[in-house]
Amino acid sequence: MNKQFGNTDLITSPIVYGCMGGAGAFGAQEEKDSIEALQEAFNVGINFFDSAEAYGGGYSEQLLSRALGDKRSEMVISSKVAKENLAPDDIIEACERSLKNLGTDYIDLYMLHWPNRDVPLADSIGALKKLKEDGKIRWYGVSNFGSQDIDEANSLGEMSCNQLPYHLFFRSIEFEVQPKCDAAGVPIMCYSSLMQGLLAGKYKSLADFPVSRARTRMFDHRKWAEVVHKETGAEEAGQELLDGLWTLMEDTSLSMEELAVGWLKSRTAVGGTIVGTRNGAQSRDLKKLMDVTLDSTVLSRLNQVSNRLKEELGGDVDMWGKGRTR
Repeated sequence: MNKQFGNTDLITSPIVYGCMGGAGAFGAQEEKDSIEALQEAFNVGINFFDSAEAYGGGYSEQLLSRALGDKRSEMVISSKVAKENLAPDDIIEACERSLKNLGTDYIDLYMLHWPNRDVPLADSIGALKKLKEDGKIRWYGVSNFGSQDIDEANSLGEMSCNQLPYHLFFRSIEFEVQPKCDAAGVPIMCYSSLMQGLLAGKYKSLADFPVSRARTRMFDHRKWAEVVHKETGAEEAGQELLDGLWTLMEDTSLSMEELAVGWLKSRTAVGGTIVGTRNGAQSRDLKKLMDVTLDSTVLSRLNQVSNRLKEELGGDVDMWGKGRTR
């Protein structure tokens, strides 16, 4: 089940546990629930845990240490340095903070969280190389790097990943970024894989989706308070996809989560699918996502029902339309 992550020597589970929610990103969260969620994720076989200094100002890293510090040798940990800290000295300092928060002397995979146009990428990559030479990190990569940015990153160093938003409701990376990652042997870590709950099988209509989560380019900026982009969205195509997923659930007896994650696991260059939970019971349910494999017929139908939305949203890989990628 576990496999080598790209060109690294890391052996990782297909499901990556996302630590962002445990730090309160999606609402109030009891610490005991967050810790139990982490522990139960490990117990079902997940060994890959993804955090960032931006998640709760380092709190998610601290939670990971409290929950699973005694399992460090059995874990693969990734973390990310914030956009505002990409100057070389700031990266070194940020890494030291993350090491302290995590209670470890090395990070398996360390990433630039977002591009920063005010700092030469060569300088940031240089700092990552130094951290690797010093043994503070084992491998390095990037997150949210679009077509031009991943070209530049690949020209400067050995990229070990590109963490990107990717799921059935957002296939924009397929236009340019995914083929480039595939050609360069750069595995993709898919985040927002369940579209903040829209792919959890709870909603029959987009109109029922919580307004606090309806922020992506699929949603019409004129109708949703949380949207910051100025696009009219693609809600008709999105509803068509949602309807198609409910039909597939009936036809296959699979949950929407299994369809969504099974599809991602089949995609070119995908090295890991990030999923988060709120408590131990939800983490125990991740076992089915670790095991799910879809046959070619189901995969073909998922491609078909999501293709219209893919085409209408196009190739901008910033899922929120904030203009941060290129």
